[in-house]
Amino acid sequence: MGKKVTKTKKIENKLFTAQSFETTVHPGLKTFFGYSLYKSAVLYKALMEKRNHLFYNLGTPECAVLYVLSTGVVTNQLTLGQDLGIDKATIVKIIDKLEKLTFVKREVDPNDRRSKFVSLTPKGKSILDKVRKVRTELEDEVLSHFPKEDEKELRRLIPMLLEVVVNLK
Repeated sequence: MGKKVTKTKKIENKLFTAQSFETTVHPGLKTFFGYSLYKSAVLYKALMEKRNHLFYNLGTPECAVLYVLSTGVVTNQLTLGQDLGIDKATIVKIIDKLEKLTFVKREVDPNDRRSKFVSLTPKGKSILDKVRKVRTELEDEVLSHFPKEDEKELRRLIPMLLEVVVNLK
């Protein structure tokens, strides 16, 4: 008797992000919750970045900054970075890029000249509308493969899952 060979599916990425990457999905591991969750997240992020690449090569961190600023919150660079879990050097680079694209503007805090407030510009709001549309289209495309009831359950359960994992010690 021959030994059964398990084939893996390679997913190559040349455009998804600034870096090219390749990921493999092993069918024997797909039944493991963590494995499937991780691979789904990696591939979903890559698909999102591929589609947002059309908009000035915006990645997930840049989009996250735009989303937070769109809530109308008045914040400085340091707080914004802390809220998003991004270190000081990286948040400065992200804001530099967004400012160069005129999506955000910086203003010196009148009470502390070392601190700079960051806000969304009208151009930033406009690009964020496009990014939101891309996000909605991708969500709809992915979830269209599930029955409506399962889609509702996924939309309900995934944020709950995140909350549980964030609070685990």
